[in-house]
Amino acid sequence: MKLLATRHLPSHPKGCYYNGFTLIELMLVIAIIGTLAAIAVPRFADLMRKAKEGSTKGNLGVLRSCLKIYYAGNDGTFPTKLADMIPKYIEKIPPARIGAYNHPERSGETATTNDASLTDGWVYPNSTSSKFGQVWVNCTHLNTKQTIISSW
Repeated sequence: MKLLATRHLPSHPKGCYYNGFTLIELMLVIAIIGTLAAIAVPRFADLMRKAKEGSTKGNLGVLRSCLKIYYAGNDGTFPTKLADMIPKYIEKIPPARIGAYNHPERSGETATTNDASLTDGWVYPNSTSSKFGQVWVNCTHLNTKQTIISSW
């Protein structure tokens, strides 16, 4: 069984056969592979962005669930900071993975609702705020569905 194409070239004597592909065939295959790569690479980058958003949404759900459990287990009081839930309610504060927006992966918290530095992953307002006990992502960019990430 031969793996390469075997063909008789008409310009050569009848008993002369050559194995392999012509330059045109090789160039055609390379052009097809290049076209497929040009289509696939942008879609792959978008899938990575969606995966990071999904991970961040999941981590946000975990934090919100832990806050509810903490609230129920502590006579209707919320923690003063997210780190107060460690280790009884959560092993560690999960990171916000929104790296497609040039933010590093981060798991800290800020007490202000409009943190211009965006150095922390989560916003958890202090006890003087009307939003105390709520948590959201510290990012004002649009996600892949064109909604503001901090509105999740």
